[in-house]
Amino acid sequence: MTWNEVRQEIVAASRENAAAFDVVRRSKIAAAEEISGIPLIIYATDFTDESRALQYGPGLLIELDDKTGFLQAMSDLPAEGPLDVLLHSPGGSPSATESIVQLLRSRFDPIRFIVPHTAKSAATMLALSGNEIFLGEAAELGPIDPQFGSVPAGAAIDQFNRIHSEVTANPERMRGWLPILQQYGPSFLQQCLNAVELSESLAATWLQEYMFAGEPEAQERAERVAKWLANHNNFMTHSRPVWMGQLLDVEPTLKIKSLRQADPRFESAIMAVYWAISITFQDTPAFKLIEHHADSAYIRLMQPPALPAIPVPIPVSPPTHPGPPGRAERRRQQQGRR
Repeated sequence: MTWNEVRQEIVAASRENAAAFDVVRRSKIAAAEEISGIPLIIYATDFTDESRALQYGPGLLIELDDKTGFLQAMSDLPAEGPLDVLLHSPGGSPSATESIVQLLRSRFDPIRFIVPHTAKSAATMLALSGNEIFLGEAAELGPIDPQFGSVPAGAAIDQFNRIHSEVTANPERMRGWLPILQQYGPSFLQQCLNAVELSESLAATWLQEYMFAGEPEAQERAERVAKWLANHNNFMTHSRPVWMGQLLDVEPTLKIKSLRQADPRFESAIMAVYWAISITFQDTPAFKLIEHHADSAYIRLMQPPALPAIPVPIPVSPPTHPGPPGRAERRRQQQGRR
């Protein structure tokens, strides 16, 4: 099913139902479940349109409040068993991701993460907590090297190492590096080291416990994948795409598969879900969706900007101008002047 076909379906449904976006999107989720026999939760944010993403801010990212969304989406699912999660996210907080993994893993096993388009950074880490990962035809993952604002932690570590090497060889070099060093706080280098270690450790632990569970050399294989993804020098920029073939070159036993090769019918159903998500983002104020098809949904909406307060003028009565004094008043005034 194409994007245009899903849009026409939404347009037709809107003639009878004001909630057509939700109705069609959830019908697509249900259709995907019928093919797989596995409950499907979607976690998606509207981050691929940069002009709109700037308006949404941190709410696009994986954050601790997303646990509320997952709890809502899970509310009508079985207490245990398998789960599919459709993932479309730029990433976010590794610690919030850890909380979400703990929440999902406390109830579901196995879990498959399905990426129809893009899952970057901490969203890639989330996908690595699955027993399997399924990718759409044009899907991409991303490096998991942590960032401090616009500064990659790995690049900062490399720069500190370079400074140390140059200054050790020639102390006079410190005069040139000092203005750069003064920009950073005293703990910045250690924060960078800790952040890289956390990303590597979480990804390696999840791979070992779930995707490589019970297999020989699980720890070594998991660490190899995690270190490669967390190494900034392998990618040069945090936005670089990571393709399935690259991951399989690093570790051929990764359980990462093409949706099309695994099941063309399921791929078509998943893409229909993704098109419905995309159209929802395009035509409504929604920018984050966490939901299951049975009306169990957490939807964040862009709030219209508040109108500036307009001062309301307070009417002031015009000053009164008394007329000429009467005869009695003139008499009193004349008496007062005597």
